[in-house]
Amino acid sequence: MGRSGSRVAGRALMHLKAIECAHGLKITNKSEIVSEIACRVSDERSVLTICTSLNTWVAMNRTGGSMFIPREVLEPLIELAEIRERCA
Repeated sequence: MGRSGSRVAGRALMHLKAIECAHGLKITNKSEIVSEIACRVSDERSVLTICTSLNTWVAMNRTGGSMFIPREVLEPLIELAEIRERCA
């Protein structure tokens, strides 16, 4: 992971930790989510878009003190961010 990737990873981690704090829960696959985001997008605005959507999903699907965010939730968000970056 290059400099851009580590910056993106740091930003994604920060957003996911904020989601955990806001909802009083632990995202059990947080490191996998950070890695996937950092490998596939390069713009910090893309990270914000992805994590804002994840925050909404968490708010609507929260059931307890921990949460696993499924790949089928994350994948379309990253795909849209990738398309947006290619078209920018």
